[in-house]
Amino acid sequence: MTTDAATGMSHTRARAATGILAVFQVGAYVLGAVMLVAEGAVHIQQYISLLHRVSWIGPLFLANAAASVVIAISLAFGRIRQIAAFAGVVTPVLALGSLVISYGNGLFGWQEGGFRTPVAVALIAELGAVISLAGGLTARAARGKLDS
Repeated sequence: MTTDAATGMSHTRARAATGILAVFQVGAYVLGAVMLVAEGAVHIQQYISLLHRVSWIGPLFLANAAASVVIAISLAFGRIRQIAAFAGVVTPVLALGSLVISYGNGLFGWQEGGFRTPVAVALIAELGAVISLAGGLTARAARGKLDS
Protein backbone atom coordinates (compact mmCIF):
# COMPACT_ATOMS: atom_id res chain seq x y z
CA MET A 1 0.00 0.00 0.00
CA THR A 2 1.43 3.36 -1.02
CA THR A 3 0.92 6.59 0.87
CA ASP A 4 0.83 10.15 -0.28
CA ALA A 5 3.58 12.25 1.29
CA ALA A 6 1.47 15.44 1.38
CA THR A 7 -1.62 13.98 3.09
CA GLY A 8 -0.19 10.89 4.81
CA MET A 9 -3.14 8.86 3.47
CA SER A 10 -3.07 5.74 1.42
CA HIS A 11 -4.07 6.31 -2.19
CA THR A 12 -7.17 4.15 -1.65
CA ARG A 13 -8.28 6.21 1.36
CA ALA A 14 -7.54 9.47 -0.46
CA ARG A 15 -9.67 8.33 -3.40
CA ALA A 16 -12.51 7.35 -1.04
CA ALA A 17 -12.28 10.68 0.78
CA THR A 18 -12.34 12.53 -2.55
CA GLY A 19 -15.50 10.63 -3.54
CA ILE A 20 -17.22 11.42 -0.24
CA LEU A 21 -16.28 15.09 -0.56
CA ALA A 22 -17.62 15.15 -4.13
CA VAL A 23 -20.99 13.79 -3.00
CA PHE A 24 -21.10 16.25 -0.09
CA GLN A 25 -20.20 19.11 -2.43
CA VAL A 26 -23.03 18.30 -4.85
CA GLY A 27 -25.50 17.95 -1.99
CA ALA A 28 -24.39 21.24 -0.50
CA TYR A 29 -24.79 23.04 -3.82
CA VAL A 30 -28.26 21.55 -4.37
CA LEU A 31 -29.37 22.51 -0.86
CA GLY A 32 -27.86 25.97 -1.33
CA ALA A 33 -29.78 26.42 -4.58
CA VAL A 34 -33.03 25.43 -2.87
CA MET A 35 -32.34 27.88 -0.03
CA LEU A 36 -31.58 30.69 -2.52
CA VAL A 37 -34.86 30.06 -4.36
CA ALA A 38 -36.68 30.16 -1.01
CA GLU A 39 -34.95 33.45 -0.18
CA GLY A 40 -35.99 34.86 -3.54
CA ALA A 41 -39.58 33.69 -3.05
CA VAL A 42 -39.81 35.39 0.35
CA HIS A 43 -38.43 38.62 -1.07
CA ILE A 44 -40.93 38.57 -3.96
CA GLN A 45 -43.80 37.84 -1.55
CA GLN A 46 -42.73 40.69 0.72
CA TYR A 47 -42.39 43.05 -2.22
CA ILE A 48 -45.91 42.24 -3.44
CA SER A 49 -47.60 42.34 -0.04
CA LEU A 50 -45.74 45.08 1.78
CA LEU A 51 -42.79 46.79 0.15
CA HIS A 52 -43.95 47.65 -3.37
CA ARG A 53 -44.48 51.29 -2.39
CA VAL A 54 -41.30 51.71 -0.34
CA SER A 55 -38.65 53.48 -2.40
CA TRP A 56 -35.24 51.85 -2.42
CA ILE A 57 -36.21 48.89 -0.24
CA GLY A 58 -38.88 47.59 -2.62
CA PRO A 59 -36.58 47.54 -5.66
CA LEU A 60 -33.77 46.08 -3.54
CA PHE A 61 -36.06 43.21 -2.57
CA LEU A 62 -36.74 42.54 -6.25
CA ALA A 63 -33.01 42.74 -7.03
CA ASN A 64 -32.28 40.25 -4.23
CA ALA A 65 -34.93 37.88 -5.55
CA ALA A 66 -33.56 38.09 -9.10
CA ALA A 67 -29.97 37.60 -7.92
CA SER A 68 -30.96 34.63 -5.77
CA VAL A 69 -32.69 32.87 -8.67
CA VAL A 70 -29.88 33.60 -11.14
CA ILE A 71 -27.29 32.31 -8.67
CA ALA A 72 -29.36 29.18 -7.96
CA ILE A 73 -29.55 28.43 -11.69
CA SER A 74 -25.84 29.20 -12.13
CA LEU A 75 -24.96 26.52 -9.58
CA ALA A 76 -25.99 23.95 -12.19
CA PHE A 77 -23.16 24.93 -14.53
CA GLY A 78 -19.77 23.48 -13.65
CA ARG A 79 -17.68 26.19 -15.28
CA ILE A 80 -19.12 28.93 -13.06
CA ARG A 81 -20.19 26.87 -10.04
CA GLN A 82 -17.52 28.16 -7.65
CA ILE A 83 -18.20 31.79 -8.53
CA ALA A 84 -21.94 31.18 -8.21
CA ALA A 85 -21.43 29.50 -4.83
CA PHE A 86 -19.36 32.46 -3.62
CA ALA A 87 -22.06 34.87 -4.86
CA GLY A 88 -24.59 32.62 -3.14
CA VAL A 89 -22.79 33.20 0.14
CA VAL A 90 -22.34 36.95 -0.31
CA THR A 91 -25.92 37.76 -1.36
CA PRO A 92 -27.63 36.31 1.74
CA VAL A 93 -24.95 37.79 4.00
CA LEU A 94 -25.75 41.23 2.58
CA ALA A 95 -29.47 40.58 3.07
CA LEU A 96 -28.90 39.48 6.67
CA GLY A 97 -26.76 42.55 7.34
CA SER A 98 -29.44 44.78 5.85
CA LEU A 99 -32.06 43.14 8.05
CA VAL A 100 -29.96 43.78 11.16
CA ILE A 101 -29.53 47.43 10.17
CA SER A 102 -33.28 47.78 9.49
CA TYR A 103 -34.02 46.69 13.06
CA GLY A 104 -31.75 49.46 14.38
CA ASN A 105 -31.79 52.94 12.91
CA GLY A 106 -33.43 51.78 9.70
CA LEU A 107 -32.19 51.32 6.15
CA PHE A 108 -33.06 53.76 3.36
CA GLY A 109 -36.04 55.00 5.33
CA TRP A 110 -37.38 51.55 6.26
CA GLN A 111 -37.37 50.33 9.85
CA GLU A 112 -38.39 46.76 10.56
CA GLY A 113 -40.82 46.55 13.45
CA GLY A 114 -41.21 43.10 14.91
CA PHE A 115 -40.27 39.55 14.09
CA ARG A 116 -42.78 38.43 11.47
CA THR A 117 -43.11 34.96 9.90
CA PRO A 118 -41.61 36.06 6.54
CA VAL A 119 -38.59 37.40 8.41
CA ALA A 120 -38.15 34.03 10.12
CA VAL A 121 -38.46 32.17 6.80
CA ALA A 122 -35.97 34.53 5.17
CA LEU A 123 -33.53 34.04 8.07
CA ILE A 124 -33.74 30.26 7.75
CA ALA A 125 -33.30 30.39 3.97
CA GLU A 126 -30.42 32.87 4.10
CA LEU A 127 -28.54 31.09 6.88
CA GLY A 128 -29.17 27.76 5.14
CA ALA A 129 -27.76 29.12 1.88
CA VAL A 130 -24.68 30.55 3.56
CA ILE A 131 -23.92 27.39 5.53
CA SER A 132 -24.54 24.93 2.71
CA LEU A 133 -22.73 26.90 -0.01
CA ALA A 134 -19.77 27.66 2.28
CA GLY A 135 -19.67 23.94 3.04
CA GLY A 136 -19.69 23.15 -0.67
CA LEU A 137 -16.83 25.55 -1.31
CA THR A 138 -14.88 24.06 1.59
CA ALA A 139 -15.43 20.55 0.23
CA ARG A 140 -14.19 21.70 -3.17
CA ALA A 141 -11.04 23.14 -1.63
CA ALA A 142 -10.45 19.94 0.37
CA ARG A 143 -10.90 17.84 -2.76
CA GLY A 144 -8.32 19.99 -4.52
CA LYS A 145 -5.82 19.33 -1.75
CA LEU A 146 -6.43 15.58 -1.91
CA ASP A 147 -6.15 15.54 -5.70
CA SER A 148 -2.80 17.33 -5.73
